[in-house]
Amino acid sequence: MTEHTCLNFDGDPRVGALGLGAAALRYQAMGYAVLALGQGGKRPSSMFAPPPGAEPGSAGVHWATTDPRMVSYVWGREPLSGVGVATGRGSNLVVVDLDVKRGEDGPGNFERFQIEASAVGVLDCYVPANVVVSTPSGGYHIWLRTPPGLAVPTRPGILPGVDIKGDDGYVAAVPSRVWEGDVLLPYRMVRGCPCTVPAAPPWFLRWIEQAQATGTDHGENGQPLPGLELLQAAGLPVGERNVTLYRLACSLYRRYGTGPVGVARARIDLETVWAATDKRGFTIAEKERTISGALSFVRRSERERDERMRALTTWPAWNGR
Repeated sequence: MTEHTCLNFDGDPRVGALGLGAAALRYQAMGYAVLALGQGGKRPSSMFAPPPGAEPGSAGVHWATTDPRMVSYVWGREPLSGVGVATGRGSNLVVVDLDVKRGEDGPGNFERFQIEASAVGVLDCYVPANVVVSTPSGGYHIWLRTPPGLAVPTRPGILPGVDIKGDDGYVAAVPSRVWEGDVLLPYRMVRGCPCTVPAAPPWFLRWIEQAQATGTDHGENGQPLPGLELLQAAGLPVGERNVTLYRLACSLYRRYGTGPVGVARARIDLETVWAATDKRGFTIAEKERTISGALSFVRRSERERDERMRALTTWPAWNGR
């Protein structure tokens, strides 16, 4: 998987007791805040009570910590939980997420952006791709260090097929595995090592802060889903209100989770969109049926995924070899 030894688990006695938690401990030792992901998925695990030290009412990425007690608490119970690494100030990390799903060309668009930025007067306007992770869907994550305490916003769709993971974000990390269709596939190190992440160039951090997003946030069915901010400003499009609301709700429940905290956070966003929507001919009862149907669908999908996980009879080769 990688020539570096930081994520080589041969002979590591913690694997037997903690499973993928052995990797979580390695990331913590490198200074990253980690969180547990649901088995075979990319969302924060909702199977446990808040681990030691978590703030009351917190969830998801807000549980990320460098405290090894959390690793023992979570992975000691569910050793196949995936490993998430917090981005932004929690880990002094920003990740460039390059997507290739649904016909996107994130890697190509990001490369063209750097070439064009260099051509307009700023010499060598390139981002160091020293630490690169391949994702199960065929995309890539480029890891970059940020100065301690610096706020870096999360920017979905900053370019077509390109997301920036910063504050309040996270990425699934090697050796996590997720379902792509009916196949369980791993994240892999294809270049470098998380122990030697290069610094993000200052010009790039300024661009993340100031650039207007030109890409799209995708939802269900492989079609572009209008960004949440656009829907909050303009409301659901007339003629597509039901299907757009359903897809948006599914996207938010997958993002925030289907536990009480996640459902409450999704509801806040959905109500903001509803407030901006032309409601003529679209009743509150229809709205509630649509949102309820989306929640039921996402929960059913999670149960089916968990059943597939339990059906596995052999320990996966999660070190990628």
